[in-house]
Amino acid sequence: MNAQEKSAQLTSLRAALEQKPEGFSGMSARERLALLFDEGSFVEVGAFVRQRPSEFGTTDGAAEGVVTGYGAVNGVLVFAFAQDPSVLRGSVSEMHAAKIVSILQMARKAGAPVVSFLDSCGLRLKEGIDALTGYGKVLSLCSEIRGELLHICVLSGVCSGALSFIPAFADYVIALEGAELFLSSPDVLPAGSSSDGWKALVSAVCSDDAAAAGQVRQFLNAFRGSDGTDDDVNRLTPELETVLSVSGYNVNSVVACLADNGVLLPFLSEFAPNLVTGLICLDGLPVGVVANQPAVKDGSLDGDAARKAGRFLDFCDRFAIPVLSLVDTEGFSPDGGADISACGELLAAYTRAETVKITLITGRAYGAGYLTMGSKSTGADVVLALPTAQIASLPARTGAVFLGQQDLANASSPVEKREELIASYAETLASPVQAAARGEVDDIIAFATARQLLISSLNLFLQDGEC
Repeated sequence: MNAQEKSAQLTSLRAALEQKPEGFSGMSARERLALLFDEGSFVEVGAFVRQRPSEFGTTDGAAEGVVTGYGAVNGVLVFAFAQDPSVLRGSVSEMHAAKIVSILQMARKAGAPVVSFLDSCGLRLKEGIDALTGYGKVLSLCSEIRGELLHICVLSGVCSGALSFIPAFADYVIALEGAELFLSSPDVLPAGSSSDGWKALVSAVCSDDAAAAGQVRQFLNAFRGSDGTDDDVNRLTPELETVLSVSGYNVNSVVACLADNGVLLPFLSEFAPNLVTGLICLDGLPVGVVANQPAVKDGSLDGDAARKAGRFLDFCDRFAIPVLSLVDTEGFSPDGGADISACGELLAAYTRAETVKITLITGRAYGAGYLTMGSKSTGADVVLALPTAQIASLPARTGAVFLGQQDLANASSPVEKREELIASYAETLASPVQAAARGEVDDIIAFATARQLLISSLNLFLQDGEC
């Protein structure tokens, strides 16, 4: 066989790998990867890997049902593996797992992000312990790289059994509508499921593969930040005053005022919606946001909100992403949802985080809620307050009545007296001026200059653009 014949044979072998089986109408792994990577940049690794013969015989599965490789996404090196539902339903064999381990090790050595596309029926049962051992190696490595490499996981189809630990180890999870995620019983995304367990893992639900690939690109952009932004660093934000004047306002409107181009990339938006977490950019710098949401449960904290915020804070700290806390809460929920253990862990997450922490108090900051949401005494580097801030041990309506019991008892009109006491409490004891006088607030700032001052506060801690 001459060189031309050998080349033709190789071309034929590659074409066979890329050909979808007759009757399969879904997206193959290579098609999903083509949507993600910059055109012509993807380099496949291990395309000709095959299952070794065993006492159960061999099963001819193209590329062992998983495509692995690397390439550029928005010009940045990214490694990826994508399970292929068109090949033996993406089932995991010993060599399937070995390919994933190999590409993760390459990513680890390169220090580059990893994107995984999960779509598998589970273990290839005929391989028994060999496949199970391979499974264990994949899960162990996914656990090890957590916090070391950025890992974005896309739930493209079925993710069952122990495979569901992979998204649990990932930093950011995207799911297609109708994807299935379950350890022992099916949980279908996003509707019609038997439970809402997926909400604690999935940050974005997309309608199709193209939208999921776009979401991965958007996240990578937010994570990296940008060398320049078309949003003016000196842009004023007078509209904050109008937004905050509405009872039960949506904190996303506040974030939109502050962020570059008003863009927020949310984390776990369906889980604990009384607290908002996500990535924004401020003058091109990636910043994590943790914000009470007055539009849901009046912004009260509970166990789920604490777990959500704690996980996000740990993510930001691992990758040295500065954190901006927006505070407007009366504290922890009185309805039994405030898991003391989880709420304590949130405070611990704030205190142990070594990344830059900036707090902007936009409204109520009372008692344990104030302490837990990034106060000076629990580790914030800079604390700013807007004129609407109220900082005290108890909410105004509770503290005023508690301190003014005698005045109320002697009042000819208790209702009017109560309102008078509440107003007085808010303007004196709960005033941000009192906290500023004790050094717990660094400055009380104007609504219009909030974005400017947040950026300048971050720049205090930056050297050459690094935290």
